[in-house]
Amino acid sequence: MRIVLATGNSDKVAELRPLLAPRRVDGAPEGFDPEETGVTLLQNAWIKAAALRDAVDDDAIVLADDSGLVVHALGGRPGVFSARYAGPDATYADNCRRLLDEMEGVDDRSAAFVCVLVGLGPCDMMLVSCGTLPGTIAPAMRGGGGFGYDPVFLPAGDPRSLAELTQDEKAVISHRGRAARRMAAMLPAA
Repeated sequence: MRIVLATGNSDKVAELRPLLAPRRVDGAPEGFDPEETGVTLLQNAWIKAAALRDAVDDDAIVLADDSGLVVHALGGRPGVFSARYAGPDATYADNCRRLLDEMEGVDDRSAAFVCVLVGLGPCDMMLVSCGTLPGTIAPAMRGGGGFGYDPVFLPAGDPRSLAELTQDEKAVISHRGRAARRMAAMLPAA
């Protein structure tokens, strides 16, 4: 069973590969970057999976992730636009800074990470899983691990940011880890 991840984000590949073991997991070809025109995480995950489906072996499963940070006080933003919240060429730090600026003086700091995975396989097979991680937005960036909004996100029940957790600790509770375990349970045996 070969899985090809429909992403050009090496951080997502590194996070998903061990979660889908023992299956063989490969990243998308160099330069893979379809335009994400959907207005939901599900739509964008499907767009990415469909864009790669015809380019892989017939027996492979293409798996695409779309994830977002939903901040309640911001009406759900950055949401589906999380990766480009501070602009099309924004870095992870740029996005975190914009979020912290918008949260300045806001009392309700509740938020959740959401991940949707779409798997497209042989014979028009389509699988969908999702995972969430509730928490709050920290007042400042903390920690050197993880990626994306991890330095500003405090998972519910833990005083540390996701960027302060080990990779193994994060995999157990993260939105992507939860979605990947659900997806792995639906996939054919390795």
